Amino acid sequence: MNELTLREAGEADLPAVAELWHRLDAYHRGLGLAFPESQGAAEKWLASFKRTLGRFSFLWLAEVGGTAKAFLLARVKQSPPFLGSVQVGEISDLYVDEGLRGSGIGVRLVKIALKKFSELKVHSVEVQILARNDSGLDFWIKQGFERDLTLVRMRLKGNS
Repeated sequence: MNELTLREAGEADLPAVAELWHRLDAYHRGLGLAFPESQGAAEKWLASFKRTLGRFSFLWLAEVGGTAKAFLLARVKQSPPFLGSVQVGEISDLYVDEGLRGSGIGVRLVKIALKKFSELKVHSVEVQILARNDSGLDFWIKQGFERDLTLVRMRLKGNS
């Protein structure tokens, strides 16, 4: 039987996490992500949090039999002064391999992140969900999140 391991990821895990992120990106593009594809996107994504890992960015990995199958990336940011300059947690990325969805791995990763945010005494935790990602929205509502903000976007022709 393949054992499930949940742990904080380190720099050595980043290549495996980048491969999972490619799958997450493909899923989001299938739902109509409005941004153009970028050459070297996974490396740019890793660079967006690598230097703050363990301080303002936190990455957890789920492995089955030693193989990366899921991850959660969380960040801490500050709200602008007109919103109180409070620390806000953000779960920016969550991916679980398709064959393991519904197994509870995602829920367990979220609980780890929420525990960390609680320890850091953040004001609140937010997650952005693509408009067409109904299963994602259902998942987050089941975790206790509530709808708070609706973002609308208009792509301007000729300005990709």
